[in-house]
Amino acid sequence: MKIALIVAFVLLLPVMMAAQTDTGRTPQAHPPSASLGTTTPGFRFPGGFNPPAGLFEQFWNDPTVAGELHLTDAQRKQLRDAALAQRLALIDSGADALKALAHLSALLDADQLDDAAYKQQLNSLAAAAGKLVQDAGEMAASARRVLTLEQWQKLRTLQRAKQAEARSPAPASPAPPAGSAP
Repeated sequence: MKIALIVAFVLLLPVMMAAQTDTGRTPQAHPPSASLGTTTPGFRFPGGFNPPAGLFEQFWNDPTVAGELHLTDAQRKQLRDAALAQRLALIDSGADALKALAHLSALLDADQLDDAAYKQQLNSLAAAAGKLVQDAGEMAASARRVLTLEQWQKLRTLQRAKQAEARSPAPASPAPPAGSAP
């Protein structure tokens, strides 16, 4: 039971966080600590998984990235609209998966396990998780459909550069002068 909850948490948390990201905010540059490789503020996928560029990012809201990609206003609108549609789909899929998991959990906690109902609910959970994965994949594809090949390649290059920058060790702070107290 605990394994099912952990798996659901690992699968659903990044999707739910991405679905709740604000796409209507005013354009602003990423803070120096942010990177295109970060799926959402402070969260990275485990195991070094690198999601496709644009999967959880709102790169079109970053004036620097949008300028480097030469995004048109029409492309920015398409990306914004697609992100909203995908966020809503992710929210629905995530809610369906969480409901299926809650029903499954209730079946396991019952006085007597109903194997048929458990198997049926397990299939419902698998279907909901599959839909969630499909929706996340569609999110990546929707960004790719809007961008030209050159823009997509440039976005991937920018993402890799930001990830490499984020992985490099921070510059060492200067040592205090000798004889001074910390």
